[in-house]
Amino acid sequence: MNALNNDIKKIYIQAKNLPFLPGVYIFKNEADQILYIGKAKNLKKRVLSYFNKSDIDFKSNIITSESSKIDYIITKNELEAMLLEAQLIQSNQPKFNILLKSGQPFLYLLITSPRRKLPELKIVRNKKEKGTYFGPFLERIPTRKVYNFITKIFKLSLCKTKMESGCLEFHIGNCAGNCRSDFNKYDYLKRLDLAKLALQKGHKKFIKHLKNEIEKLNSNLKFEKSKELHEYCKSFEKIFEMLNTTNYPNSPTKTMMQKDIWILTLNKKMLFLFKEKNTAIKKKRIFYFPLKEQNSWKDHFLSYYRNFYCPNTILINFDLNENDKRLYENFLKRWHKKDYNISLIKPKDGHFANLLKLATIHAHQEIQKQKGLAKSLKALLKLEKEPQTIDCFDISHKQGTFQVGSCVRFKNGEPDKNCFRRFKIRTIDQQDDYACLQEIVKRRYKNEVDIPDLILIDGGKGQLNSILSVLPNAEVISLAKKEETIFSTNLIEGKKLNEHNFASQILIALRDYTHHFAISYHRKLSSLRK
Repeated sequence: MNALNNDIKKIYIQAKNLPFLPGVYIFKNEADQILYIGKAKNLKKRVLSYFNKSDIDFKSNIITSESSKIDYIITKNELEAMLLEAQLIQSNQPKFNILLKSGQPFLYLLITSPRRKLPELKIVRNKKEKGTYFGPFLERIPTRKVYNFITKIFKLSLCKTKMESGCLEFHIGNCAGNCRSDFNKYDYLKRLDLAKLALQKGHKKFIKHLKNEIEKLNSNLKFEKSKELHEYCKSFEKIFEMLNTTNYPNSPTKTMMQKDIWILTLNKKMLFLFKEKNTAIKKKRIFYFPLKEQNSWKDHFLSYYRNFYCPNTILINFDLNENDKRLYENFLKRWHKKDYNISLIKPKDGHFANLLKLATIHAHQEIQKQKGLAKSLKALLKLEKEPQTIDCFDISHKQGTFQVGSCVRFKNGEPDKNCFRRFKIRTIDQQDDYACLQEIVKRRYKNEVDIPDLILIDGGKGQLNSILSVLPNAEVISLAKKEETIFSTNLIEGKKLNEHNFASQILIALRDYTHHFAISYHRKLSSLRK
């Protein structure tokens, strides 16, 4: 405990006073905002474990370093704790519980409630407004394509200006026309209802209609429009698939026909989710853990099913003790309100074992693809050469005090700890992240031969430009947390990362690891000065 600073000691004392009972624990910051929600069979034992984690477990370190208070709720048993945890996470969306993506991981299509304002179709990240929701959707790109397409074909885009003759978007057929004084509200609401019906039902008819239109365009040699419509059609198929499983999760027919297959790699750094239907296997998700976080893969497994449809058979290649297996099965049954049991199976023979073997082969094929990380990064970032070495920089401080910086080097996606560096900011007294970054970059690269193939900065355009002014000839990118957007001299307007892409996952993981490294040093330095 001597190594912990005074702020962490305060919550450590709170943890020591927790009961030896099942329940939910809640980490909060100084502003009483919820940072993390967890469940425990034994509250005291579980929460105290956060203060005994090794330095590599950056998630535990960051949670404790940013927290000022621990609340708890006692439950009857561990299952009730797990159910309450899921409810609280869903309603509060704490930032450290978001596992599938940074920030709010899902999108919803919302038709707002027709109260004071004109109802409209929107894309939202949470369920704060009143209205009719469709989702959640995990894949941002097809969701936005469907939104844009529906908005366009039903003319649902609302104007923020008032023009008697109508705006330019109105005249080219995009704006709904509410900018005009003769706006027909009845016709608009009728079109909005049609869009609602397209999302609610009639999916097969709608897809068939799109495919017929594609055939017409092809026959008329209008291949560009046909290609665009084909992309929309694929996006709709993905969205409708999710809507079907969301709207009819308890259908016995669907759940018997479908199975989820989870493959965890031997090093526990990658977790694959495959969907099987009628012996056809389709890759759904890859979760990547470059650091050895304890049970991180379990967190992602449960987090997925807190938000998405669950079939009655789930095949796994990893071991669960009998108590955890029973707990997970009961949780999934209760959480998804199933009338029948959920089975978590690690098959040894028969049809299920063959499915697991087939999924394992698919997983190995994906892993082979990942070996071309440098090539993928070159294409993603539009670089001249493949980056073998990447240095990541970050700054940490508390309201401008105890300012420190970190530089973490990775070779082919793996940490190279011999090249890790920590810096006390020497020349900057006030809070100035740009100047701090410039200082540590200058100190890190006193010798030009130390400059790596790629430098990654945590931040946006401002952070990028501050480093380019110091190293104009280096390959530098910045990664902004908001919607995970990359900026560089080749990507001046920014590029949103597709977080299903392995190279994108690597960049996010490297940025987060460096952030942890900086925070750990800041905490150590501030504790020594108190």
